[in-house]
Amino acid sequence: MEAKQEIATNSNNEESIVKEIPAKKPRMLEQDIAKGIGILLVIALHTLTLNRDIYQALGGVFGFIMPFFFFMAGYNHRPYRYKYKEIVKKRCKQILIPFFIYSIAILLIGAIYYMSVKDYTISDVALTYLNLILHSSFSRSVGIRTVSGGLGSCIMSFWFVELLFVSSLIFYAVVDYALEKVTRLLSIVAGLLMVSMTFAHFDFYLPLYLSEAPAITAIMLVGAFFGQKELLSNKTRLLFIILNSIIAYAMFVILALLFKGSGFIAGGMLWDNRIHEWAVLLSFSFAIIGTYPFVHVCRLLVNTGILCKALVWCGTKSMYLLFIHGIVQLYTCVVFKMEPFRMSIFSKTNDFRTFYILAIEIAVSVLIILLIDLIKKLIKNKKQKKVEA
Repeated sequence: MEAKQEIATNSNNEESIVKEIPAKKPRMLEQDIAKGIGILLVIALHTLTLNRDIYQALGGVFGFIMPFFFFMAGYNHRPYRYKYKEIVKKRCKQILIPFFIYSIAILLIGAIYYMSVKDYTISDVALTYLNLILHSSFSRSVGIRTVSGGLGSCIMSFWFVELLFVSSLIFYAVVDYALEKVTRLLSIVAGLLMVSMTFAHFDFYLPLYLSEAPAITAIMLVGAFFGQKELLSNKTRLLFIILNSIIAYAMFVILALLFKGSGFIAGGMLWDNRIHEWAVLLSFSFAIIGTYPFVHVCRLLVNTGILCKALVWCGTKSMYLLFIHGIVQLYTCVVFKMEPFRMSIFSKTNDFRTFYILAIEIAVSVLIILLIDLIKKLIKNKKQKKVEA
């Protein structure tokens, strides 16, 4: 595939080639399949009420899922395609605007229930949203107190989108410079990890996930390097891919067992009270050694017909499924008279009733997204007809 070349004019008005811009690569189906499986696992772990040990066992098998999403955000980067100002504007449109629209809308929908049933006040609602924006750990450190559970759980997943955006601001500022030399990339990655590890060591949180963002940026940078070298494609020999996948996943399982419950990015936090800064390195490691075998195994599902199409659709709509599923879960549980948001990590007993809640939650979330897409399409067609008339 030929690369596009960026042309610059020198002082003698002669054209000279200064940068080479890679042409757009065809999107890998296995990547979207992996994202589809990943978002379904995230929804499942947010919904199923399982024994704590079962939850941690699942984490030991799939604990790389959140680092995987950050890794793949970097993987698709194409060097020198946009100037920094352009890419920030583009990411604001893709990430920040939907974040505010959906988070505020879902907060208000959840507030209708909690203000009528749980006696929440407008102040509770406002503080819950402020808690989301600032970072819950930082909010606690400065004395911002919100009501526990409930409304906050409706928008609990939005931390991912906020952390992704903040990390992207750092990522796009350094990625093209870092990818020019491997030694430069390694030094920048190490420096970013050290920043987050320092914050972790002192158990110090900054607002807007600025404490964690450097480590997430490091994950994205390694993802961009993998993308540059196409290390998740099938261009290398099959035996080489199989051996690397087995070794990588074995390393993940060993680390997950050695540091049980650590290194799994949850709520935007990359460290815990037991191993502090070393959880940052675990999260970083899980992103690499978990993603590599996961994407390659997902390649086996490319030719599975309707299953492949369904998973690809979920993968391309992963952010919207993340946005919507919490509020759908709330009202589904209300209908079935079950207490919503009993996160598995806090459960002491087995409770498999919530498998049908999970199925309904996914189905309703999918229908809502399809309806939103249909409405958008109708509005677009209507505008187009007006222009043509």
